[in-house]
Amino acid sequence: MNIKIKPRLPMLLTCLLTIAAFSGLAVASEFSADIVMEGGSMSGKGKVWVKGNKMRQEFGDQFAKVITIMDLDQGINWVLIPENKAYMKNKLETKGKGFRPENFAGMQQGQMKAQIELVGAETVKGYACDKYLITFENKQMGTMTQWFAKELNYPIKTINESAQMGKVVTELQNIKKGGVKDDLFKIPEGYKEMEQPLMPQMSPEK
Repeated sequence: MNIKIKPRLPMLLTCLLTIAAFSGLAVASEFSADIVMEGGSMSGKGKVWVKGNKMRQEFGDQFAKVITIMDLDQGINWVLIPENKAYMKNKLETKGKGFRPENFAGMQQGQMKAQIELVGAETVKGYACDKYLITFENKQMGTMTQWFAKELNYPIKTINESAQMGKVVTELQNIKKGGVKDDLFKIPEGYKEMEQPLMPQMSPEK
């Protein structure tokens, strides 16, 4: 399926997929929250819903809106482009159940391949967090620092730093527990699968 992609969309997809791939979920989690992303052209607001082993994230505006749906039970991640009624489907590679960052160390390939280190513990917005440093093997991808809220089993704050995107800070706000509907995690009728890859390719730097 051939689809025209708006200029800002590949960059938005790269950033959102990077965050989603190193997110944390657990069976007991059920909450919704606002997402606030700040950092140059990536600044904006979005929304996230988590229920059990499923996550839905919406981000962008009318010119480049992206929806990510992740299902740990199926081991699949979908990226939806509502404007085109299309989606991409990706297999998730993990070491085990649960999406704490260390489950991904050495499992992701290409741009997502990284080393993950637990560097400490801090409290963010009243939530006790494990702090991680994620260093991508491709130096153009830079690093990611993530504060993983243990009560939520989800990252409450993430900082991406790279030569391509600069510094991008993503935080959860207005966290509300419970009340997440199951139909949020389904692909809407009428959507068609789109061809890959769509993200910009970056040559590895040593």
